[in-house]
Amino acid sequence: MEGLDLALDIKEFLYYSEFAVGKSLNTVKSLRIDLNRFNEYILKLKNIKKIEDIDSFNFREYIIELQSENVGKRSINRKLSSMRSFFKYLKEIGKIQKDLAHILISPNFTKEIPEILTLDEIKKLRESIKIKNYHSLRDRLIIELLYSSGITSQELLSLGENLFDLEKRELTVLGNKKNRVVYFSERAREYFIRYTEAKKERLKEKYSKEILFVNGSGDRLSDRSLRRLIDRYAIKIGIEREISPHTFRHTFAVHLLEHGFTLEELQELLGVVNFESVKIYKEILERKKRTNLKGEYA
Repeated sequence: MEGLDLALDIKEFLYYSEFAVGKSLNTVKSLRIDLNRFNEYILKLKNIKKIEDIDSFNFREYIIELQSENVGKRSINRKLSSMRSFFKYLKEIGKIQKDLAHILISPNFTKEIPEILTLDEIKKLRESIKIKNYHSLRDRLIIELLYSSGITSQELLSLGENLFDLEKRELTVLGNKKNRVVYFSERAREYFIRYTEAKKERLKEKYSKEILFVNGSGDRLSDRSLRRLIDRYAIKIGIEREISPHTFRHTFAVHLLEHGFTLEELQELLGVVNFESVKIYKEILERKKRTNLKGEYA
């Protein structure tokens, strides 16, 4: 035996994470990638024969190895988070007595930069949804609305058909204190019509205009189901980083700034109270220009 093989423990942890904790498919995939990479490192250490042999020095050496491979701070931070979760789990189930991973210090960077989808990724997401029934029409409409309107997942899931003005391509988003009007694309308009017609035919007497997005039983789609839906298509087209419904909102924001919108206009469309929170999108756009990645972001 050349070294400790954590493969079985990792497999059991991933099963626990998905089915007991309820983590998203993309999160579980990220955990698998991160932990398998750590296992590869451990297997190279011939003096590691059992889990208890792993010490803080091994963790620090692993970080140094990642840095030598030019792995970015954000990626290292994610890998360390995965390791913390894994070793915490091993301690909770009694596999180890002392959890050393909690002492790991993440790379320090001042501001979290949100993930943005590229134009190519948006195109692939669209193409990955093969229109076969009202479920696939629903999924395509979800993608089109999230991308073209910038609404949040909660706003999306609370929508009713009566909030849409198809002629003006306007959508009224209901808020606690104030409603706002956002706009959606011609593609979204097309799939709205196709989806609602298919939904009416499929649900018959259970059909209701009060709920736009429904599950197989005709009830309102849940946030967890929405996230799993996004995960499924992201995995299908090979996106390894974790994305969520909110990723489309970030992409929408950068897209508008790139096409001449001001931060004030963006704040109003997003329905954001704190003006400071929209400045991050200007930073993303400026970074894109500096690195000359024309067309990288949608």
